[in-house]
Amino acid sequence: MGKRKKQRPISVKKSMHLVMKSSRAKGSYSLRAIHNKGKVEELVWRYARRFHIKIYRFTVNFNHIHFVLRAKRREHLQNFLRTTAGLIACHILKAKKGTKRGKFWDLLVFSRIVEWGKAFRIVMAYVLQNELEASGEIPYKARRTKSKRSPP
Repeated sequence: MGKRKKQRPISVKKSMHLVMKSSRAKGSYSLRAIHNKGKVEELVWRYARRFHIKIYRFTVNFNHIHFVLRAKRREHLQNFLRTTAGLIACHILKAKKGTKRGKFWDLLVFSRIVEWGKAFRIVMAYVLQNELEASGEIPYKARRTKSKRSPP
């Protein structure tokens, strides 16, 4: 028997926080560049409707996109992520069919299931804070990152 693919944890009853990140998104390749942001938002909303994704909040930052959403089925979420990631990368890199432009996204999409209630309110506030920082309405506040400590 073949190995089973590891599947992304998903809940159809709870919301999810997703992050798509690209280290190539700089300068004119920035997701928030004047000629990119509107198209990125249009693609997200178009394919959210097509794949029955309920978006509670999303923000386009310079090198990453945050989503708080809920999918009715695993296949819908997979199709949404595959389609939007591919079309956004093609738009940013100005790729045409048959031409290779290299990898745009760093890793697989970060995802986590968010419980309703306090956790949902916290993640919604976090995504809003990211939007306000990216638009320059509030100053950027560095966040503490979790790092692996070496044993003593």
